[in-house]
Amino acid sequence: MADSCVVIGGGLAGMTAAIRFAEQGGRSIVLERSDAEGGDGNARISGGLFHIAWRPMDEPADALFDAVIATTDGEADPSLARTLADNALEATTWLEKQGAEFARKGPRPYMKFALAPHTVGVGKRHIAERGPDQTMCRLYERARDLGVEIRTGASASRLAPAPSGWEVTYHTVEGVETVTAETVMVADGGFQGNQELLARYVGANAGSAFLRASDASTGNGLSMLLDAGAGATGLGRVYGHVLSRNAFDNDELWPYPPLDKLCLMGALVDRGGRLFPTAAENGVQLVNELVRTEDPRGFYVICDDALWQDAGTDNPYGTPVPNPDLQQRGGHFVSAHTLEDLAAELGMPVEVLRSSVASHNTATGKAGLSGAPFHALAVVPGITFTQGGVRTDDSGRVLDTAGHPIPGLFAAGSCVGGIQGGPRGGYVGGLAVALVFGYVAGVAMAENKTA
Repeated sequence: MADSCVVIGGGLAGMTAAIRFAEQGGRSIVLERSDAEGGDGNARISGGLFHIAWRPMDEPADALFDAVIATTDGEADPSLARTLADNALEATTWLEKQGAEFARKGPRPYMKFALAPHTVGVGKRHIAERGPDQTMCRLYERARDLGVEIRTGASASRLAPAPSGWEVTYHTVEGVETVTAETVMVADGGFQGNQELLARYVGANAGSAFLRASDASTGNGLSMLLDAGAGATGLGRVYGHVLSRNAFDNDELWPYPPLDKLCLMGALVDRGGRLFPTAAENGVQLVNELVRTEDPRGFYVICDDALWQDAGTDNPYGTPVPNPDLQQRGGHFVSAHTLEDLAAELGMPVEVLRSSVASHNTATGKAGLSGAPFHALAVVPGITFTQGGVRTDDSGRVLDTAGHPIPGLFAAGSCVGGIQGGPRGGYVGGLAVALVFGYVAGVAMAENKTA
């Protein structure tokens, strides 16, 4: 049996591609590793914000393109940046027609397009009454209405050339099965759930960072494509936020509240009280620094009460914030009237902590810590997705190591590199990138079918 297309991964990118392919008259099968209706990708547990480099989806295409290039400090592939910018509004409008509901989440420009009802940012559980969960479930319904076959509990493990295209091997509870297709779309996310790949590409101890994401993305698709001869780019960078270290045993502390601003403005120290030297300008850049350290789980942020009342209440995403949500949810939080007492509470050498705070107070761009009480929070970098991946052209065709398209192979979403990343973090937007490139690739896949 030869199906027109197999889509590996039933997240936002994969389902968008499958539906667009079906709209062009194609027949496809989606292999989704989870058993959950709506899949188990990051979109379902996200904050639901669609933006491109912190600009709204309906900004002029040239402005969006410029924002992508600036945010990534020129590292984004210009052809991918142009495709993202040119198709942003069209893809957003299309998603609305599939049943997604958008509503402004706050006053900032990038809050204009947020899936509604808005998420409350509590834990990794699917919340059926919230926009991100509803949107993914509606995409599954829409796909089935168009004749797309969705096989849940199906984990793809091997991709091999076949006379009529590609053979995909996948595992289910019933055993090992194969399916052959003219075209394969890989959209199963990045490799943030794979400690071995994190150690190989990001940092030796990056796997001990917190997984601020679904555990479904383990790099299977990336590995299969690399084995098939695909080129790769940007594999060493990640997107994420700093979280309470207690997120490891308390779902209420992830994916929010983020502690980025506190860590950027306060004194970030290690277990021994030594100041961590960072020049990071934003939370994503800081996370990339922290995941490359010897002990990503060994940091504390020190702040005074003025900073706790300021940065602690900052709410850039319309979600829970450190002050008061972290304390109310049981996150680590220690207070003392003197640095000496705070050091004792944390088990740190007093002189080392005092010296670290003194050095911090003389650093440019940091908040001086002087007013009691002083506070300390145990923190950890949280990885939401990996930013690098296989190389593709602007239609989602997978490119080999020489830059040539590999016939019949497409990719979209977080398994693709070349659009996110840069020396300052370079976050362009996970949901928008998944949507737009799934949207564009769905049509290109149909053209491949008839080529």
